[in-house]
Amino acid sequence: MRNRVWLFNKNTDIWLLGAPVWGCWLTCFLVPASWHEQEIPLWFWVMIIVGIDVSHVWSTIFRTYLDKDEFKRHKNLLIIAPFIAVVVFFTAAAFSTNTFWTILAYLALYHFIKQQYGFMLLYQARYCKIDIKKRLSDKFVIYLGMLYPVFYWHLNTQRKFSWFVDGDFFNISEFTSGLTPVLPYINTVGTILYLTILAAWLLQEIFVHKKNTLPFPMGKVLWIITTAFNWFLGIVYFNSDFAFSLTNVVAHGIPYMALMFFYIERKKQVTHKIPVGKMGVPVAFMLIIVLALAFGEEYLWDMFVYRENENLFTQVFNYPFNQVTSTLATALALALLSMPQVTHYILDGFIWKANKKNPYVKKALLE
Repeated sequence: MRNRVWLFNKNTDIWLLGAPVWGCWLTCFLVPASWHEQEIPLWFWVMIIVGIDVSHVWSTIFRTYLDKDEFKRHKNLLIIAPFIAVVVFFTAAAFSTNTFWTILAYLALYHFIKQQYGFMLLYQARYCKIDIKKRLSDKFVIYLGMLYPVFYWHLNTQRKFSWFVDGDFFNISEFTSGLTPVLPYINTVGTILYLTILAAWLLQEIFVHKKNTLPFPMGKVLWIITTAFNWFLGIVYFNSDFAFSLTNVVAHGIPYMALMFFYIERKKQVTHKIPVGKMGVPVAFMLIIVLALAFGEEYLWDMFVYRENENLFTQVFNYPFNQVTSTLATALALALLSMPQVTHYILDGFIWKANKKNPYVKKALLE
């Protein structure tokens, strides 16, 4: 069997991608209960939301707009995607800001789910995916691992957190009000079934690989189990904005930036034979750039829309413009400010496909 290398040798990628998430779980269990009851503090927002969530969105530019070769290959997409983002979301926001946030929240949810699935496919490829018949497929289990907590969230609407703003997900309570007396039983049965399926899949993996004398796919198994428990703990177990934000952002943003920066540097090695030892400085430079762009974006959000962290941002630059108030101005601000994020969602559906448009994906990530 061919030995494949992905991100780093000797499974250190498991620790790089998994340890931050496991650390989040430990943090959620160890912090005082008051942390789960209050709104997230400013320092937490800066570190997690700006430092990871918004920054990982901007990291995409190094893989697309700032890479001459990649820009040439995806030129039409890179030009059209921001235009589509602005038009669609300006229309939605002009109709209703609630509509804007709902569409954006479900698009983000879809994006987060597809990323976890995409990483699973990389792990499958790393272990040389073999066509073995299994009752519980990897695809089914990883989707279940994320979709059940989301289903629970919709069924139990009294969550103390939201994806972006309060009420961005559909409120189905008026349709499920008749279930209120039996909702605790539904939750219990659903959770038991959920955990049972995960356990059954894990036992199946152990049995199948032992029976066929195949190397145990530790990376894939840990990725799927970590994903499932992260969504379960962040959404179902802990009913707090602190836990949801921490688990959600870290599990999504850190793996994405690790993949992005590794791909960029690995591509340089493939095309220009640059030694691995010279990777540190470029990655550090890219991190500084994305952090600056993330801070700048949030500065604009606060100046034009929120005005919640003015004391923080005006320490750097005073606001030269007033907060928008009219319907059309607000819609335009929302559309333009969300454009980097929506463009990131769109591009991610294309730039990681191993096809003629992306000839270095396999070479950089799997060879």
